[in-house]
Amino acid sequence: MKSLVEILKPYTLEEFLKHNWTSKAVHILSEETNKFADLFSWEQLNYLLNYHQFKYPDLRLALDGKVLDESANENLTKFCQEGATLIINQVNKLVPEIAKFATELKYDLGYGIQLNAYCSWPGKQGFSSHYDTHEVFVLQIDGSKKWYVFSDTFKYPLVEQKSKSLQPPEGEPYLSCTLNPGDVLYIPRGHWHYAVAQDQPSMHLTLGVHCQTGIDFLEWLVGELRQRQEWRRSLPLRLEAKPVEVYLDKLVTDLDKYIYSNNLCQEYISYLDSLGKPVERYSLPQQAGFNIFDKETHTRFKVPQFQRFGISELPDSSNGCKITVSGKEISIRGVSSSIVEKFLTKEFFTGNDVINWLPGFDWEIDIVPLLSRLVLEGIIFVDTSIYQ
Repeated sequence: MKSLVEILKPYTLEEFLKHNWTSKAVHILSEETNKFADLFSWEQLNYLLNYHQFKYPDLRLALDGKVLDESANENLTKFCQEGATLIINQVNKLVPEIAKFATELKYDLGYGIQLNAYCSWPGKQGFSSHYDTHEVFVLQIDGSKKWYVFSDTFKYPLVEQKSKSLQPPEGEPYLSCTLNPGDVLYIPRGHWHYAVAQDQPSMHLTLGVHCQTGIDFLEWLVGELRQRQEWRRSLPLRLEAKPVEVYLDKLVTDLDKYIYSNNLCQEYISYLDSLGKPVERYSLPQQAGFNIFDKETHTRFKVPQFQRFGISELPDSSNGCKITVSGKEISIRGVSSSIVEKFLTKEFFTGNDVINWLPGFDWEIDIVPLLSRLVLEGIIFVDTSIYQ
């Protein structure tokens, strides 16, 4: 499973984007009861509980519509016996299968992803009616759970605009449905909802998609303006109103010129591409500088998948390029951006491949230092797989 298309099947992506995305919940019946079984299970849950040390609220319990305090975790089994819902946050950082799934989906959607695990007991409701400040996909793994979804009362709430200070809507839900294994429920940001487990223990993952908004774009723009001295300068003293008004007018004019003289849309998209970290970041001992070329020119390298690389020519006249990935920049001299792009668009390549791509380059003098730099920076890894 590599994309939203796979999650939504048999519902089409086109139908979903047209009728549901950010506007209306939808229950998608699955043709495969084991659709999400390879992501998480009761066995994996027990492994996490037995061998991981969780800090509150990464592990928490909810009972009768309220989140229990930290001390309840010390009697986790007792509260589960009493019907408390068990929640583990960010299982995408704990379970390799979920981590890979989240990384692929983040690459597909272009925004941050978080998955939490929920375990509920027959006839019990964990949370009272509430809304989330992100888009939600519920992936049912085991058991069944009945969901009630209501219209929004406050459109497109931001992260700090929580539902706890607001009253839920009155009246009937516009969607009530029972999720069985393999089913998916999409709930738009701001739509109120609650759920009750049915006659068996229920396990599901909630997939939260944290989309950027126009407010996020403006906050990024403020960060860019911080680099301009005109915007860091103090406003005139308010001994008279006119100087302040005049100066603010100048700032508005400057902002207008800045917006139209820069490709802010593309710059912001490039900024978004640089956010986040790949699921694979470490490859020792090679990243420490050891055993990089054990097989000499036959050494095989792999490129971490599902990353958005930015590759551009260096601004000066020298031959070279700049790689931007995961919030860092690496300058490479002596090699064009087209050659580096060839490296990074391959899943695997060998030292011999690079020799063919760079005729006239010496293996020891030119290519070994280049590949070593890319390995040390975590841009590529030495492939130590037994399947080479």
